[in-house]
Amino acid sequence: MLLGIITLLLVWLSISDKFRETKKVDVSRFMRELDSLNALALQESEEDLQDRVTVLPRMKEEKKEKISLFEFDPNGLPEADWKRLGFSEKQVRMIKNYESKGGKFRRKEDLKKMYCVKETQYAMLEPYIRIQPAPSVFENGKVESPKSANAGSATASVVLLELNGADSATLTTIKGIGPFFAKNIIKYRNSLGGFYAKEQLMEIWKFDKEKFDMVEKYISVDPAAVRKININTCEAEGLRSPYISWNVANAIVNYRKQHGKFKTIEEIQRTDLVNDETLRKIAPYLSIGDL
Repeated sequence: MLLGIITLLLVWLSISDKFRETKKVDVSRFMRELDSLNALALQESEEDLQDRVTVLPRMKEEKKEKISLFEFDPNGLPEADWKRLGFSEKQVRMIKNYESKGGKFRRKEDLKKMYCVKETQYAMLEPYIRIQPAPSVFENGKVESPKSANAGSATASVVLLELNGADSATLTTIKGIGPFFAKNIIKYRNSLGGFYAKEQLMEIWKFDKEKFDMVEKYISVDPAAVRKININTCEAEGLRSPYISWNVANAIVNYRKQHGKFKTIEEIQRTDLVNDETLRKIAPYLSIGDL
């Protein structure tokens, strides 16, 4: 607008030079027109400022309207839902990266600890966070019941870790069992067909009595979870286990083929290769089926 005023002034002066000899310049008239132009420029500037004052809040309001608040559990929440809550692409990426490395939100406040989450953002979302209680875990050699995410108080129940159903991640929550032992426990459990007694852990390489005494009070065993083998229908390969060598398995199957089905588990001792100790160890994994 100022550039236009200057241009008009130059044009006026040019015209004045041409007619200076024939016509006297009306300076007062020029000043009146200049004042009118200044007033017009000021009016347009005020209107432009008013537009900005009106548009900015509207833009903020439109951005605010895009946020949808709803009850949610931050653990495993889909990216689309994080964005509905007002999180940016960068924030969602950082949260998902935290989860991919094993990060968990066990309490509401854990979300606040994420440095990508603003305090005002957490304050707005806090009433809507609903974290599902996790099963009791083992920390520092103790059974710890999780604190309620909403009430903030510990639950009264204590759940021991059941060996036949635990995965490697759960096993490592017991003090004294790291990834190495967790992997070997699962490998040995699979080769046996399950555990029927806690003491079987001491059959694992390097799992000595001292380590067993450390973890024994935090574990339980469900014998019903043991996988049983029908000795009246199986083949020798199906009987193989850490407790049953190929020779013993082959002898049991050959005896059955020669003398008919076993009526009791104890009859496998007639092979002369199964002593009392072997029978004690393998009997929980055997069945005779329907005769």
